[in-house]
Amino acid sequence: MRKRMQNLSFRLIAFFSAIIFVAIALYDIYNIRFINVTDKKTNFRNSVRIMMILPQNQTYWNWFLEKYKDISEKQGIISDIVFYNTSEEAYKYLKLATVTKPDAIVMCNIYNSKEIAQMLPIIKSNNIFIVSLFNDMLFRYEDVFVGIDYYYKGKIAGKIIYKVLNEKNSIPKDLRIAIINPFYTTIGGTLEVKGLTDFLKSKGIKEISIKNFNFEYPAFPSEEVARQLILEDKQKFNVIYIGSETDTLTIAQNIITFNKLDKFIVIGAGTNEKLQKYVKEKIINGIINDKGDLIAQKLCEAILSWKKFGHASSHISTNFNVIE
Repeated sequence: MRKRMQNLSFRLIAFFSAIIFVAIALYDIYNIRFINVTDKKTNFRNSVRIMMILPQNQTYWNWFLEKYKDISEKQGIISDIVFYNTSEEAYKYLKLATVTKPDAIVMCNIYNSKEIAQMLPIIKSNNIFIVSLFNDMLFRYEDVFVGIDYYYKGKIAGKIIYKVLNEKNSIPKDLRIAIINPFYTTIGGTLEVKGLTDFLKSKGIKEISIKNFNFEYPAFPSEEVARQLILEDKQKFNVIYIGSETDTLTIAQNIITFNKLDKFIVIGAGTNEKLQKYVKEKIINGIINDKGDLIAQKLCEAILSWKKFGHASSHISTNFNVIE
């Protein structure tokens, strides 16, 4: 009898021990699941949804978007990036935003059409935060401008040009400048040229003529532009001012190919190691680079500041990396 009682007691202890073990295991599993679900909900709740509307040319935007995507994803900013060719397309994206209702819209050079002018107050009434990227053209509708001081960038180019002319003791009465930039007419072009010409005129160069070579990739290859500038003698440019890495490399390579060294003052852009070599060899006289990572960081900070505090600095301007 005593033996049966001992066996029963042992079985009861084992049974309740098993129940306690299973309960503890289930509790731990529940806690792990709960923490994971909570984290996911928190991340989703704290994330920021934005629509970024940019002028069509994905090749051009790579220098900025690569940095932006890396920074924004780490900070919980979910981005839909779209490109437009016309004001009608830009308008359609803005209209779509009133349906999808992102937390913020980041726009670059949205055309000032009648339809867009009517759409912007509607977007504002939906409590959508508006960021103007690279150009300050939205006036009272934008909450924040993030970008570049194009006037100052033009002055930097002017200083490099004047420095080269001064070193050569060859300051001409008139200066003929070719500007190569697919986005010259849409992003900062007027201010950049004003900064450039204001500085050169302050140094005594009164006659400055400028021709813009505007084109779209891949419809008009940069190789064609380079050959026109380097081999065409009728216009006799003194300066070639370039806004992208692709075109800077192409111009430099054509100068070497056609033995036109020291015929032009060349100011370009880009981070390719070849370009730094060309600067050392005086094939290129200077490189002015926008700080894509800094612009991306400032943009993300502005969006997160608005999300958290309801406001952000209204004008955020970044500087440049200059190699000469």
